[in-house]
Amino acid sequence: MNQKIKRTATKSVTGVLLSIIIFSFSGVHLPVLDSTADSYFKESITKAGVSYGVCRIINATVSVIKESSLEVEPAGIGLSLAIGQIVDPINDMVERLSNVLVMSITSLGVQELVYEISVTLVPSIMAVVLLLLSLLVWLENDRLVKVQNVLINILIIASIARFCLPISSIANQFLQEHFFEDKIVKANAELARGTVDLGQLNDVQLPKYDGIIGTIENGTSYLKQKTIDFKKAIEITIENNGLIIETLLRLTFLYLGIFIIQVLVLPLLIFWFMIKIVNILFTSAALTAV
Repeated sequence: MNQKIKRTATKSVTGVLLSIIIFSFSGVHLPVLDSTADSYFKESITKAGVSYGVCRIINATVSVIKESSLEVEPAGIGLSLAIGQIVDPINDMVERLSNVLVMSITSLGVQELVYEISVTLVPSIMAVVLLLLSLLVWLENDRLVKVQNVLINILIIASIARFCLPISSIANQFLQEHFFEDKIVKANAELARGTVDLGQLNDVQLPKYDGIIGTIENGTSYLKQKTIDFKKAIEITIENNGLIIETLLRLTFLYLGIFIIQVLVLPLLIFWFMIKIVNILFTSAALTAV
């Protein structure tokens, strides 16, 4: 009887001490694990924001080109329509990539928020659960045993929730550095170059219609030069059109991959894996006790 009381007292005191220690870690960031998670979330959101900014610049450039083409319609309706039709696919791809980027940034932001909440609240929850278990070990009742099992499950899930996102962020950062980062940086650089070349269309002005006599007075050389300038502008647009669309597609696939792998698959996979490990450990401990 005395041995049983001693074992119960040991469990109770150990639980109380652990509860106090864990409670003191509320809001505390662990040196390696949490610093990696903080760095990952900050860098990922920043880089996605940079890509989104490039998309907005392209979108603004295309909008200006379309508006400019409308202004020169009196000089040549067919030519101005050609520019609008050429840049339309770019505009469509920019919108699709922007949607993927917004989805990725939002998901990363939600993950970061959940992570910060877990850093602050999970230790407190674990401390309260341990304190309750320390008190319940003194009471022998079948119903209370079920309550203890529920509290133990809550304790396990809380501890896994605390470490799941930091561990997944380490795996995500590895993927980011060794697979996604270089490709995204290269694609952003190509987009920036394409946007600069595309912006040259804003400098092209078609000759305004000034009546039959006025137009004849302008001379054939003036009209010829304007025709050459406009032809060059069309060639630049067609050349950059394919490059920009290809780069936008590549970025869309990359960020869609980031969203699926880093935001959905890895956190859920690591959570499932940690649950399995805990179940195996508890099963082994139960068999050993028997």
